[in-house]
Amino acid sequence: MNNLSNMSGSDASKAASGLNIIAGIWLIISPFILNYTPMQMALWNNIVVGIVVLVFAWVRVANPGQYVALSWINFLLGIWLIIAPFVLTYTGSPVPVRNDVILGIIVGILGLWSALATPAAGRLAR
Repeated sequence: MNNLSNMSGSDASKAASGLNIIAGIWLIISPFILNYTPMQMALWNNIVVGIVVLVFAWVRVANPGQYVALSWINFLLGIWLIIAPFVLTYTGSPVPVRNDVILGIIVGILGLWSALATPAAGRLAR
């Protein structure tokens, strides 16, 4: 049985990035499912950030020992998701705020996990 403590760095990086692919997909579809499409700032923020998270995580799954900077960018995008409702001023609607803060925490943690799990040679190479 393979658990988190038995994962190699590449496997852990792939797992974290794979979960971030799911988070990216959720970011893209959540405005439609949670019905806040009329809120243009929240809608477009989630779509754009979701696409970037999805693409960067996909690249990391395909190349777990390389492109560690993409995981660091996803970490930063997680932080952005947490502060975006306040910067883009859609704090009056609790649904997108909760969604973005929760997803920001998830994306940030997974980005950090993927970056730190990358074998040292991959972190230094790119």
